Amino acid sequence: MREYFPWAAEISHLTEQQVEELYRRYLNGEKSAVLISEYKIPGYVHSLLKVLPPIVSKDLTCPYCLLPMWVRRHAKGTSATLRQPYKCVRCEHRHIATGYGREKRCSCTECDKVRQLELAEQADRNRRELEKRYGAPGAPVPLTSLSFVQKLVLLALLDDGRTAGGDSIEPLDAVGRGEPLAPSEDYSKELIKDLIEQGALAVDLASDIKAFDRSSGCPISNYFAVRWIANVALESGMRCPRDSLYAALYQELSAGVQALWKSELYALMFRLAREESLQYIHVLAREVSFVFSAEGSAKTVIGQLLQNFSVSHIYYFARLAVRNAAHFYATGNSKGRTHASNTIPRNMLRTSQDALARDWRKTAYRDTRVPQSALQRLLYDVVLKDSGACFSKSPGLYWRDELVPQFFAATMAQDIVDAHLQLFCRECDSNNIDASMDKMTVQTMCYDCATVSRFQATEDLID
Repeated sequence: MREYFPWAAEISHLTEQQVEELYRRYLNGEKSAVLISEYKIPGYVHSLLKVLPPIVSKDLTCPYCLLPMWVRRHAKGTSATLRQPYKCVRCEHRHIATGYGREKRCSCTECDKVRQLELAEQADRNRRELEKRYGAPGAPVPLTSLSFVQKLVLLALLDDGRTAGGDSIEPLDAVGRGEPLAPSEDYSKELIKDLIEQGALAVDLASDIKAFDRSSGCPISNYFAVRWIANVALESGMRCPRDSLYAALYQELSAGVQALWKSELYALMFRLAREESLQYIHVLAREVSFVFSAEGSAKTVIGQLLQNFSVSHIYYFARLAVRNAAHFYATGNSKGRTHASNTIPRNMLRTSQDALARDWRKTAYRDTRVPQSALQRLLYDVVLKDSGACFSKSPGLYWRDELVPQFFAATMAQDIVDAHLQLFCRECDSNNIDASMDKMTVQTMCYDCATVSRFQATEDLID
């Protein structure tokens, strides 16, 4: 002990054993005055801790200097969490004991070097794991094999506000993106997964590792934090550079609506409008401390309303319905918040029926809490060249009165003659429908009431 710290003159006559015994008796509660008198320490000493030397550990050694660790003696009654850590007699290294709440780490220079080395090694392991899982994407997907919606989503992803070169696509939560991909996070994730399954989108190995679950082989845990690479070919077998792909997509999508897009275009218009309306209901419900859970019935009601009303009109119906639901709860007539919020879709439908019967319309402004998505902007600005129609026009009326006469009038009559004489909508009996099938399922979509019907085979015949 004397080797590393000089002793005060007041205790120079004591041995190390006597000092330790004195300190132990002090901690056990014996009075300092009695101990000072017994161990012949000068009477002007009023605090034993000021004259006792630090504790030099016989068990702890600095891993860098290979010298003992020391600590100042703590006062009696000091809790373990407030005691100072052991320090190296030469360097700044501290020994941090574990097991007392949130773990702390030594911040000395040598420990910081070790920690940086550990982080670098961990980052290297993470990158190797990413390369193992995502480093060999499949063959590029031909652009011609992508559907209309897939091409539009890919264009929206590429339109990420980047000015620098490179083929990387910014994450959906990047600061540079001023708008969401789709009106809801679930729909955005659904669209991203579709492109991944198609093979048109690959993970950029430079993505933030926090976007992956490192505990189970690095599957994607946060699709909004991943950087992407478009895996699409304009020429067979050759992945197209980002800028060339953007130009090709923009040229095709802005050149005019193609007849083969008819079914996808119709479904996308209604899906985007329905998702935006649903998000607005959630926003209004949160304002009155409701957790809106009646999404199923709300989607059905909104789908019906969109045949005759715009999203702007539905905003008004939603505000009125939420206000009525809040009043229903406040007056004590409901069975709770959930019961009250479940009345919102029914209230919207009742108001819309009155609007139809009396032929009145009340519009609303777009709410910044439900911003326009990139898909909506590109669909209406680039493809349809009718900016603002996604909010101010009813998708049903817009489709029947403007889009069909402009883009699909020549094919409507032939479609009916060729395929639809034997098929009709189960809701409105219209034969203005599209049908698709696989070996087990037939699906129809009505262009007059937006009803989607699926018919399942009773047995699977073996080829």
